Amino acid sequence: MKNYKYKNFKRGNTLSETLITLVILGIVFVLTAGTIVADYKKNETVVRLKKMYSTMTQAFKTSEGLNGNVHSWEVNDGIVENASYNFYKEYLSTVLSIAKDCKNSTEDTCDFEFKELNGTPRSLSSLWARFFLNDGAFVAIQTSSNDDYKVVYFYIDTNGKKRLNVVARDIFLFEYWIQNNKHPDWEGQFFPYGHEYSREQLITEENDNNCNRLKNGNYCSSLIIKDNWQIIKGYPWAQARYVVQ
Repeated sequence: MKNYKYKNFKRGNTLSETLITLVILGIVFVLTAGTIVADYKKNETVVRLKKMYSTMTQAFKTSEGLNGNVHSWEVNDGIVENASYNFYKEYLSTVLSIAKDCKNSTEDTCDFEFKELNGTPRSLSSLWARFFLNDGAFVAIQTSSNDDYKVVYFYIDTNGKKRLNVVARDIFLFEYWIQNNKHPDWEGQFFPYGHEYSREQLITEENDNNCNRLKNGNYCSSLIIKDNWQIIKGYPWAQARYVVQ
């Protein structure tokens, strides 16, 4: 008598099981894709910031070679009409690749409107000289001067007018010291704003400039550099999502 062997057939997935599997895979994909995109954006931000830091540092070194030691540079306080623009014209305009000189204009593409990290709208006045570089970056500068110090502040929009315009995402604050009687070792140096503070101090909530979602974020350039040119845990990346309309 012939023996018959029965094959074991695996039961196919039901439609509901297939749909559940697809939903789970879709969720995993969305979460993974979001992380990949965020990491790409962070890296892009750091690359642009590092490039601008290098560009400005080199520009000042070149300018010092052309114009002598910074102690001889003329720096008037930014509240004086055209003081900031005169500084830019004398010491920076010839050592940077300028695409557009806005002078002190606040009109059209030369307006410098953005939002601070905490969402507060900000607009720089005509006391800030501003210009576009050939790589698209948008820079505004203002001088500040008294008997004890002379410093130039820089707001740098690393991707120009393209998108966001938010401190800690594409706008960062720097300073260049001409004179500092309290810290003479700072003279002739281009620093991220808040460079003198520790990492912990940069992210606590005690100072309005801290790199904290509740503050304006002006110290965020320092935090990135202190973290070895990285955006890591503790950086308020997700909060810096506001868009200027």
